Amino acid sequence: MRKVLIIAWSALSRLFRDKKALIVLLLMPMVLIGILGSALGSMMDGGGINPFAVVIVNADQDAKPALPPGAPASMLEQLPATNLGKLLADEVLLSDDVKEIINLTTATDLEAAKATVAEGKTVSVIYVPATFSADVLSGKAANIDVYSDPGQETLANIVEQIVRAFTEQVTTSNLAARLIGHEASQQIVEEINAGLPTITVASSGAKPVKAIQYYAAAMAIMFMVMTAFNRAKDILQEQHDGTLSRILISPTSKATLIAGQVLGNMGVLLAQFVILMIGTRLLYKVDWGAWGPALLLGIAFSLAAAGIGTAAAGIFKDPRAADGATGTIGMIFAALSGSMFPIFLFPDGLKLVAKFVPNYWALQGFLDQMSGLGISYLWTPVAVLSAIGVVTAGVGAWRLASK
Repeated sequence: MRKVLIIAWSALSRLFRDKKALIVLLLMPMVLIGILGSALGSMMDGGGINPFAVVIVNADQDAKPALPPGAPASMLEQLPATNLGKLLADEVLLSDDVKEIINLTTATDLEAAKATVAEGKTVSVIYVPATFSADVLSGKAANIDVYSDPGQETLANIVEQIVRAFTEQVTTSNLAARLIGHEASQQIVEEINAGLPTITVASSGAKPVKAIQYYAAAMAIMFMVMTAFNRAKDILQEQHDGTLSRILISPTSKATLIAGQVLGNMGVLLAQFVILMIGTRLLYKVDWGAWGPALLLGIAFSLAAAGIGTAAAGIFKDPRAADGATGTIGMIFAALSGSMFPIFLFPDGLKLVAKFVPNYWALQGFLDQMSGLGISYLWTPVAVLSAIGVVTAGVGAWRLASK
């Protein structure tokens, strides 16, 4: 056992003496975490959509609903006048919710307003024609025109959906009133609403994970895998050069040598994780959740990555082959697991494939703990990662012993 620990400590001490390795394994992930966390923060941190400009040209004229058949003409004077274009502007587009994303201005010149769209100053122009209210109240076909910048399709779709929802509501309500009478239609709507089931929204207790948290975990995982493959190259180089045999004073069995290399790999990876976790906490204020579960996940993934590195050392025949696999396989693992781009944006098929990559289980475990979901969400990723580590380390040790 003493020789196993000596070999493991040798691997760890060489890491901290290698300045180039420290830059690659510690400095690079810290820089990438800061860059990606800042670049994608607005998308992932709930920053939402920045307010954008919309112009409404309301040419709509006040109108009154048509009188029921047989009603005296004098009743028309008692009916209130309606301006649906004004209602759209004041009650919908200037409502508290919509004002958070739309900066609405009014205009009277339609062509001048459309010119602001062409110049890129405005996303959309909403034009309410003069007869819109009259047409709706009389049961005629009525339209609101929306002129949008084709280069800002997403924002334009938001405007179009708001306008479409408004027109559908006012035309449907008016049609019901015309068919069965205003009072009867109101009564039916109230009865339908009263009969709807009550929906209770319960919170899962999860906190939103910020972009900087997401990429702190994702980059740590990605670079730990790269470290594992680098260690595979080092193992092959050490075996080729006979370095370890010269370090040891007394003869050492191959089993002891392999056990020390596996333990050394795990020690290197765990040290890398702890340094990155503490570094991101101090530099970027990253909240990893409870430290105990985070460390347990780090240990489990260190075991999995060390096993993968040992398996790689057993499969590849020379250091150059292992070195070439470092970037390629590491990047594939990172891309498939969501380390490069958030996994919630993946199509369903790719989400299924991601579950076959160890990085996925580590990342999901860290995100669950960052969300505050509790220790019950910890055991599945820890079990999966531990199993991967044991199996791959066993395969790697068997292959190395047979060389």
